[in-house]
Amino acid sequence: MKTAIIGILNNPATSLNSHSSGMVNIVKELFNADIINEKDDWNIYDKLIIYHGVNFKKGSFNIIGGLNKEIIQRCKKLESFKGEINSLDGFQLSDFSIKRKLNLYNNYKNINQIELPIKNKIVIGDSHSISVWPNKEYSISRNDGKTLFGFLKQNLDLSIYDHSILYFGNIDIRFHLARQQNPEIATKDLFNRYCDYASKYNSTLTMLLPIEDESRKIPKSGQYKGKNFYGSKELRKELRLIANKIILESKLKYLEWPISFLNSDGELSFNVMEPKQSVHIRPIYYLKNLAKNQLELF
Repeated sequence: MKTAIIGILNNPATSLNSHSSGMVNIVKELFNADIINEKDDWNIYDKLIIYHGVNFKKGSFNIIGGLNKEIIQRCKKLESFKGEINSLDGFQLSDFSIKRKLNLYNNYKNINQIELPIKNKIVIGDSHSISVWPNKEYSISRNDGKTLFGFLKQNLDLSIYDHSILYFGNIDIRFHLARQQNPEIATKDLFNRYCDYASKYNSTLTMLLPIEDESRKIPKSGQYKGKNFYGSKELRKELRLIANKIILESKLKYLEWPISFLNSDGELSFNVMEPKQSVHIRPIYYLKNLAKNQLELF
């Protein structure tokens, strides 16, 4: 059965410089699908999966630049498609038609809502977690905005998985730990609990990314209470070092980032980060995309 991934409001991102394409490519691999657009023949496929990328929010139909002919073309292609249609991100063509008062799709049935395939192995983390997803043997639980503190409060049972990769903590360093009465002690306590939790399931942990230059522009969606970060750059660098040292000394398996990610000031290079306003790295620098001979580790 041939499967393709499509978007309606926008075509799924494919550039290895775009954070959004990182999750699109995971979906592509998990469903063994092609990524197509309005220029392609949709009817050579048996199944379509609607997935716009990480920035789409169910029920929100804001379109940069407004409604255009390409969107209408994709809507009509979807309406006339004879095969199976599924939505991974909650998009419904009927809802879009009503919300935007298009009045074009009166006979269209609801699209099937699906989830990512369930695997025996899993990656769990915040929005950075897609950068350490290794292959289609793993499912992924991406929890955008979730702190390590919040994750540990859930006390999830990971024994149902053969293996788990965890990636939390960048958000805690950026916004929360520097605001504690004693940031160093708070960091040690949090990451020691993290390692204790992970050791129960023999999970693999991920080292935290270097702190980026403070001149980096951050969208409002990436801020906390209107601020890009809390605490001085020097303090946050120190807290990151404390966290990574605890992971290193835990004797658990861990993933870490190449030294080539650093600029001359020991910060995360803007060349590694996606060009847009965000704190994410470009998919071309995801661990699975880095050549083995480039992994000169910290």
